Amino acid sequence: MQTTCWTEIGVRGDRTCPELQTVTHCQNCTVYSQAGRSLLERPVPKDYVQDWTTRLAQPHNREQDTRDTTVSVCLFRLGQEWLAIPANVVNQAGNPSTVHSLPHRRDRVLRGLVKVRGQLLLCVSLHELLGIALPETPPAQNISRLNGQRLLVMGPPQALWAFEVDELYGLYRCRTEQLRNAPALGSQILERFSQSILPWQHQTVSYLDSDRLLSALQQHLL
Repeated sequence: MQTTCWTEIGVRGDRTCPELQTVTHCQNCTVYSQAGRSLLERPVPKDYVQDWTTRLAQPHNREQDTRDTTVSVCLFRLGQEWLAIPANVVNQAGNPSTVHSLPHRRDRVLRGLVKVRGQLLLCVSLHELLGIALPETPPAQNISRLNGQRLLVMGPPQALWAFEVDELYGLYRCRTEQLRNAPALGSQILERFSQSILPWQHQTVSYLDSDRLLSALQQHLL
């Protein structure tokens, strides 16, 4: 019987093999298993061992792994500063709503309460927290997807914060190799919250450390 009988008279053929009545399927037949074993026992092709020895001897290119890594951020503008935060901390974006001030609170960062989709959230001023002046005039070049002010909500589900931005671009994916160490940005406060910078559309974007940002906001509740 030929070693490829399963393709002719077996389950892949016309099923006329009398052994099927006993073994049900070719996989249970000794002929099939012996054919598979013979494949494993074939002589190794010439240069096969040397080829794999060379491949495994090469050092792992961790730098290439880093270059292939991407990060998703949310880009927005405060005053004249373009900023970014990790996309995974952004809960939602929408139109600004009326901010209701909190009684007996004179914190310039903590503005009050704002209703977002039926939920009352604390609304803060990142302008004040980061030491960024409010815009006096619109930017000379409009590169935003969404013109005008927008309300962003960020943070974990149990501790959401709302804040207004002067312009929202939206989500942007970049390679981690594009990120650079944050230089002197002209604002010591902004430097403290920036983990790196991102070149984007002829702009220098400050990539904010979301953990530091959320921790600082929490301090304003104390």
